Amino acid sequence: MSALWTVPEKLIVRQFYLQNTGLFLVVMMLSFGFLSSTEHIALASYALHDRAFLAAYGIVWGIYSAHTIQFSLQVFQKTDLLQLFRLIPSFKRLTILYFLHLQLLAPVVFYGGFMLWVGNQQGTTAANSMVVVFMGLLSVLPLPFVERALRQPNPEPFAGHIGAWLRQRFTTPYVLFFIRYLFREQPATLFLTKVGSCLVTIGVLALYPTDEYDIRLLSLGMLLSAALHAGVIFELYRFEANQLLLLRNLPVSLSSRFLYYTGILALVISPEAVLLLKNHPADVTLLAVIGVWLWGLSLLFLQYAALLSRHQPRDRFMSQLFWPLIACFLLIMYRLPVWALAVTGLVTAAVLFIRSYYRSSWNE
Repeated sequence: MSALWTVPEKLIVRQFYLQNTGLFLVVMMLSFGFLSSTEHIALASYALHDRAFLAAYGIVWGIYSAHTIQFSLQVFQKTDLLQLFRLIPSFKRLTILYFLHLQLLAPVVFYGGFMLWVGNQQGTTAANSMVVVFMGLLSVLPLPFVERALRQPNPEPFAGHIGAWLRQRFTTPYVLFFIRYLFREQPATLFLTKVGSCLVTIGVLALYPTDEYDIRLLSLGMLLSAALHAGVIFELYRFEANQLLLLRNLPVSLSSRFLYYTGILALVISPEAVLLLKNHPADVTLLAVIGVWLWGLSLLFLQYAALLSRHQPRDRFMSQLFWPLIACFLLIMYRLPVWALAVTGLVTAAVLFIRSYYRSSWNE
């Protein structure tokens, strides 16, 4: 029994938290750097008394749960050893899978427990029951998906007639190759990344007028959004290395290539630009908002340039974002101008890109 637990625990649970170390760190910095314990209790209390706000909590928990399910399914589909799990008796297999995924939901479970503690003090029985039921549903939600992945390890993707008709009549510009690849091959990664990033942006914009915040709050929100895009950036690196390697032999200048990649990354982070421009606080100028967005764009390009300069597996790349995120957090908190951060980031990314583009190589 110990081997049946230890192997998937190391392959799934430990790798999940290693790959998302940077994300959890930024969330903790934002949560405990701006909000005191009294404010955390006030937020939980408000959610327990307001159904709409409680539903927003549920949406965030659901998105996190979907992210854990997606990660787990990828591991099961790519690891031949885990496919042998379907040979284990059903009850034992489901028990192991349940507790494995319950570990992945640890942040939700802990925060839900905190809300129940607040609710017990305030006597919100109905809201407490809703929290317990919802967490129970999230804990069993992964089981049917994992069971399906074990029974159908290599499902055939469905190609729709409309998509085939469009592909026959229209050509895709180069800057849209990767976007199209995300929609076709990595829809879950794209959906979870953009939903999480947009929710962070909306939350920061909603939090801004509640106290005497400044542009640093928007910059920190963009830092968290950029950290959430790490998986998408790695997919861009893998996509270019595995499927478009021939492009490096084409007679295109490095400056043109840099502009192409800037356009691709700008498209990736364009929804955040729309949210910032449409809902930015009244006391924040349009120029400052553009600087915040360029700060996010520079962070995305820095991640890609770092992969070009030194190939790293996905899990190591995710875990090594820890210290750069700390450094960026400190730069923001020391009130460095956001435009200076954005320009410095883009210039650094350009230098790394020019030095490493032709030297980089993908290693399995």
